[in-house]
Amino acid sequence: MSRSAALSAYKNLLKATKVSFKNDAEVLFAARSKIRSDFLQERELDSKIAQEKIDHANAVAKFLVANVVQGIQKEEGKYLLDIHEQTELGDNETIKQKKSEMGSLAGAKATKRCS
Repeated sequence: MSRSAALSAYKNLLKATKVSFKNDAEVLFAARSKIRSDFLQERELDSKIAQEKIDHANAVAKFLVANVVQGIQKEEGKYLLDIHEQTELGDNETIKQKKSEMGSLAGAKATKRCS
């Protein structure tokens, strides 16, 4: 395993948890503990498996930063979301499309066939 690549992935995950869980100490601590234990458990892997694990760790870090936001309950049924500059915001274009235009089975009608 490339030690520098593994260390970089580890740091990326720690930074991602800091961004994603900054206002929730319990979840932040649990996530970091899990990351630490997983990295320590998999110290001695062959290079191919190690590279797959490193790639996975980097993908998880990217996902956490871009797709996880914290919500703080302000009152019953209302939450304030902590959306930061790295949060991925979708354009919801599929909402404007008809089901038949989505390119999936969403708009397909079931047909009954007899053999």
